[in-house]
Amino acid sequence: MFLNLARLLSNGMEIKERRWKVPSLFWLPLFAFGALLFIVDVFQTQYNINPVRLQGEEVVFDQDSLKGFLIKTPGCRIPYMDPFDHTVKEFIHKEKKPVCNGGIPALFDSNLTSIYLLNSSLANYTDQNVSVLKCCYQPFHRQEPSEDDNDNKIQFDEKCIPFNITATITDEFIKVVCHINRAIVYTDFFSFVPIKTKKVKFETKPVNILIIGLDAVSRLNFHRQMPKTSEYLKNISSVELLGYNKVGDNTFPNLMPVLTGLSETELQKVCWNADNNHRFDNCPFIWKEYKSKGFVTSFGEDSSWMGIFNYMRKGFHEQPTDYMWGAFNRISENAIGNSHNMNVEECVGARQVYKVFLDYIKKFVTKMDLEERPYFSFYWGASLSHDYLNKPHLGDKHYYKFFRKLKENGHLDNTITIFMSDHGIRWGDIRQTYQGQMEERLPFVFIVLPEWYKGQYQNAYNNLLRNTRRLTTPYDLHETLKDFLNPAILHEALEKRYQDSPRGYSLFCEIPANRTCKIADIASHWCTCQQSVEVEKNSSLVIEAANFAVDYMNQQLEGYAQCSELTMNNITDARVMTHNEDILGGNEIKDFMIILETVPGNGVFEVTLRNTIGFNKTNQFEVMGTISRLNLYGKQSACITDFHLKLYCYCRSLLDLGN
Repeated sequence: MFLNLARLLSNGMEIKERRWKVPSLFWLPLFAFGALLFIVDVFQTQYNINPVRLQGEEVVFDQDSLKGFLIKTPGCRIPYMDPFDHTVKEFIHKEKKPVCNGGIPALFDSNLTSIYLLNSSLANYTDQNVSVLKCCYQPFHRQEPSEDDNDNKIQFDEKCIPFNITATITDEFIKVVCHINRAIVYTDFFSFVPIKTKKVKFETKPVNILIIGLDAVSRLNFHRQMPKTSEYLKNISSVELLGYNKVGDNTFPNLMPVLTGLSETELQKVCWNADNNHRFDNCPFIWKEYKSKGFVTSFGEDSSWMGIFNYMRKGFHEQPTDYMWGAFNRISENAIGNSHNMNVEECVGARQVYKVFLDYIKKFVTKMDLEERPYFSFYWGASLSHDYLNKPHLGDKHYYKFFRKLKENGHLDNTITIFMSDHGIRWGDIRQTYQGQMEERLPFVFIVLPEWYKGQYQNAYNNLLRNTRRLTTPYDLHETLKDFLNPAILHEALEKRYQDSPRGYSLFCEIPANRTCKIADIASHWCTCQQSVEVEKNSSLVIEAANFAVDYMNQQLEGYAQCSELTMNNITDARVMTHNEDILGGNEIKDFMIILETVPGNGVFEVTLRNTIGFNKTNQFEVMGTISRLNLYGKQSACITDFHLKLYCYCRSLLDLGN
């Protein structure tokens, strides 16, 4: 069970013994004051959304005009929610920092061009002189997979190159091994950014694109867990999208619209299919457009064993971008990964994985700026935040320092930075609360534009500010990335660019106030614009709907004899949702959102079912979107490889074992 906040406070207080004593009542106000300071410092309970001002115009919206809503338009109303609401406060606590490598520090470190010995660490490896240490480094690179192989192949150079206490590195990835008397005492991995491409001349000033993702962090949880980073982003005038609504269940269907403009279903038809062995080489990634214009391209992710294109998928044949860090991450985690927790290795050797990743990003950005190479980069981090609601707090200070250094060193002067997530936490106790359900659908997105860019494209920037209070989606981010590549279009009549109501709008064009989830192609199951009320979970209609959902899951599992048939065990929550376009017009349509438990396996699922009345006055149901799994399935579905059906499958072999 999670610790409650009061227990956290009491454990966090340490009162030193004094020579004089005072009445115990004296300590009560001091304790209360100390508790308040703790909450403000650790969790930043002061949570304000600043009014948005347009360049050269009056205030457009403020707290008074919104009256308890984040988004309040004719097409969408998303309620304001307190990050520390009493319904979720019990799930918020401090996580312990992982202890990497058993507390033994790294022997070597790296900078932009070299590796070097850390003298302060030497005593942890030998009590003799440094001369007994014999080290070498071995370059390696990603290897193209053969036709049927997964995209996880690495090729090492044959020779391990000896060095003393420092070495200048010209390779991209290296493995370091050190011996004492022929016994290996140290292994480490380092990544660098050698120049691979020719410099291209641009007719107009290009702007870099730096996208940094943090997996599974809702907008509210970002403000809860990372207050230092949040405050710094506000101080450098970042733009926060308050109505950014996810469009699919997990990472893949929420990032594909950003990177390709296509839904998961469309992607399968266009480029990711059996014809190319389910690889992604032919997909229309936005980085291909940037590459064709002369930009250097880079893609990286940590916890890459479950990466965007690799988890239950074949990945790429050819490397998709000029630089691809995932190969480095995979081999380093396999070789020296430690502090395994849930789905991730938290450490590689003596370093936390997310810190290694951020250090690589800094190297890339620094090298590209030094060499004056415009770039498009997309980086996705999962090791810190994928599995735990409260883990992001551990990275707050480091992310704050990361962005601050980029800013202070001038790396944001000609760079558009997007810091974002794909969705909120998808499982755990908080997901079975109404606020947790809403949060999961509303990830954070911050956009930082150079000051000169705002002035040069003032009308476009003003539209971006307006759109912070509109319903927005991953499809909109894709359209915006296209505009960054072709900024001349931002001088044109932006209000006339979209004659119809497309699925995706550039954020530089004002999104219509009457935009609904239906217009934006957000399935009812994921839509946060709906108003909802709790209904009796034991009503005959709710039970009928829940049984329909279980039958639906069993139908999806037909043909997979290794999976058990599911039956409904319990209904834990039920709500009915309304839509302006469907219900208020008088149609007999209701959307029920139900949380239910099935056996065997005690799977907890969240499903949205549309209920209509048929011609014979019978209830008819339709599953809207996909069914969400709210608790982990672990090894229950090890007998099946389909990554969609793993959510439902409980292997019959477990029944045979009596589990």
